[in-house]
Amino acid sequence: MLQINHVYEFFYRTLFKDFAVHALPNGGIFTEKTSDEIMFTDQLVFNSLHTTSKILFVDQEPIIKKFIVPHINLFKYPDKSIPIDTLIADFCSNQLPYGLNLSLKTEEIPYYVTFIHLIYKDAVALVVSEKSNLINQLATEYNLNILYYFFHGFAALDWFRGFYALNYNKTVQIDYQFDFVTFNRLVVNDRSYRCYFISLLVEKKLINDGQISFSLTDSNNSWKHEVICANTKLSDKAITHINKHLPLLNKSLIIDSEDTNGYASADIPRCINNSFWHIVTETVFYYDKLHLPEKIFKPIVMKQPFMLIAAPGNLAYLKSYGFKTFDSIIDESYDTIPNPDSRLEAVVDQLSWYCNLPSSKKLDVIKAIEPIVEYNFHWFFNEFKHIIALELIDNTKSLFINLNFNDDTIDYANISKTLIN
Repeated sequence: MLQINHVYEFFYRTLFKDFAVHALPNGGIFTEKTSDEIMFTDQLVFNSLHTTSKILFVDQEPIIKKFIVPHINLFKYPDKSIPIDTLIADFCSNQLPYGLNLSLKTEEIPYYVTFIHLIYKDAVALVVSEKSNLINQLATEYNLNILYYFFHGFAALDWFRGFYALNYNKTVQIDYQFDFVTFNRLVVNDRSYRCYFISLLVEKKLINDGQISFSLTDSNNSWKHEVICANTKLSDKAITHINKHLPLLNKSLIIDSEDTNGYASADIPRCINNSFWHIVTETVFYYDKLHLPEKIFKPIVMKQPFMLIAAPGNLAYLKSYGFKTFDSIIDESYDTIPNPDSRLEAVVDQLSWYCNLPSSKKLDVIKAIEPIVEYNFHWFFNEFKHIIALELIDNTKSLFINLNFNDDTIDYANISKTLIN
């Protein structure tokens, strides 16, 4: 099975061995730098010197235009104002671009000349893990092909593989201590909706019904900062509600401990076994895009039902990969609501409905949910990996057709076997 920490080396050695592979490390596209500040070294590079084309992987984070454009400009036009022959001459005379300050020895000149040629390959494709109009716009604007694959599906299969043995025989319990669990460590910028979410939980008196993470003390990540900043994404309605209800919280909400709140990508704290519903609060909420990282798979491998707070359509996006959701039990039309406040309120309404059920009715819900969580658990560890592996192979073949690239030497069968075993 693919180990996600080696994903780009794997791609470079198998599917894209005839391309120079550039990749942004985790969080790289969120670096607030101008195009002048972004350096070639901000991108990971795996390449073969004989290649003539290059591709850029921007697959670990949702793509925000103001952050990604400088990286694409560097990838496609490392220094479009200077002819390559001039750059080579500059290298040979120790006038090095990209902020390098080296004392070049004669025997080192061939390497740096090669380095220039390495940069100035033909940029042919972006590899992404989201579906959005922005991706289509970037492809048109920069004349790049798009290759989509489910990066976070592969990441979750790697990170959570141990939970198959751990939870294989787990049954849905009927004696949970809490009705739900939800992680909300980061609450500013794109994640500011979480402030309104917690405010709604306070208003509806649901705070004591769940395991909740939400900090009141981090001055760099405070809801108080978010409601007064000029560029907040929170609506006036949400801000008014937050200012009324969040001051009623007299301490930070912590799920397990001050140091480990269970928000690490590959971590699932065992204490969430004390809760029934898992309320997944995604990074992508305000943007019109389909993008799901590893968070949605945490309840699946823990055999928990979930509600998804994300951009519209992402619940349907998950279902397109064969997973079942809970539309036979709760109203999941929230997934179709375009207005952010209304969409969030609709999720909280469903959560409130469950929390206020009498115990006998909750038991009925638990029994109805058990076959769905059992199905999702086994689907994730079996059919899902086949689906995303085939999707990657098929999309790669389509890319090569668009590029008129001869892929006769690529062993697709062995690559597919490696991805799913």
